[in-house]
Amino acid sequence: MTQKTNVDSARIAEQRVAAFMAERGRDILNLKLSEISAACQVSDATVVRYCNHIGYKGLKDFKIAIAHSAGQAEGVLPIHGEETLPELKKKIFSGCVDAIQRTDDLLSPQEVERALRAIAASGNLDVYATGGSVPIGSYLRHQLIKLGIRTILYSDKPSMLLSQARLSERDTVLAISCTGCTQDVVEAQTSARRTGATLICLTANPDSPLSKLSDIRLVAVGEHFLRSNTYSRLSQLAVVDVLYAGLAVMKENA
Repeated sequence: MTQKTNVDSARIAEQRVAAFMAERGRDILNLKLSEISAACQVSDATVVRYCNHIGYKGLKDFKIAIAHSAGQAEGVLPIHGEETLPELKKKIFSGCVDAIQRTDDLLSPQEVERALRAIAASGNLDVYATGGSVPIGSYLRHQLIKLGIRTILYSDKPSMLLSQARLSERDTVLAISCTGCTQDVVEAQTSARRTGATLICLTANPDSPLSKLSDIRLVAVGEHFLRSNTYSRLSQLAVVDVLYAGLAVMKENA
């Protein structure tokens, strides 16, 4: 087979992927890589290569773009400050619903299962959070303590670093940051990696430094309003409840 034939075959295969993506639209969010490649009768690598060719790092990055554009199309409206109270209420609730729906679409069941197993098997769960992420970490701690899981929240870098003296491969660290770029949290997670503990992150940015440091990535997204991450915080709370429910079921069935 000549090089030109190989190139032509690859182009045809990617065209099948493109046609399938266009036909399925937002339904792509619910399909695994293997399901897409099987439907298109191409390899997994061809699907990833197609995503690369249209400007994305991979299928996950492509899905995030679909979810983001879908949220905009469905009317997550900016707040201008001139709204009536009924209009403001409508916009806020619309943004909340959008954040929950898109997080449901993007949150990987496989990553959630890995997080559940890591937390259930760990001797201790340390939670790192600063600023607006602290209430999320506090709620996580509250929920897990009800299940008898030893959970400690650290909200400043010195405490995070000092606590690592007792961490081992039997422990788990869960770091929370919407941007995934919060310096104190990223530096603490970097240091925690040296302990052998399992590292989980809860973030809106799967390509962030925090995500790249972590073994398990839980993605919770949402648009901003009034320069706030409130919508993302809401979806993070939903992810915390998914973890709580999953661990409760595991405990019940043990």
